[in-house]
Amino acid sequence: MAAVALNKFLTVRSKATTNQIGIYTCPVGVAAIITLCQVTNVSETGTYKITGIHSRTDGGAFKFANKEEIPVDDSMNLIPDGRLALQTNDVLIFSSDANNKLDIILSILETAKQ
Repeated sequence: MAAVALNKFLTVRSKATTNQIGIYTCPVGVAAIITLCQVTNVSETGTYKITGIHSRTDGGAFKFANKEEIPVDDSMNLIPDGRLALQTNDVLIFSSDANNKLDIILSILETAKQ
């Protein structure tokens, strides 16, 4: 089995859509901390809503953001204190009330389980 890096920083980017889409799944053998979850309204006009869900196989799905409104030319950090811990196979799922109007950027620190 290949060795997993002890600490690995990554950035995940996605467009929000009206479908619930998992944009990050914590890999096997890894724990992760979400250090940033920035959503930006990139539309020309309008306020759009975003919902963020933390899903765990054995624990169900819980919203950490519910229909948060992002005005035009504005941004919001959905995890304001900058920390959300994820276990192996946890998934971050997002949906919006419009397609391709909101950009999502996650900053993640993955740590290998020793």
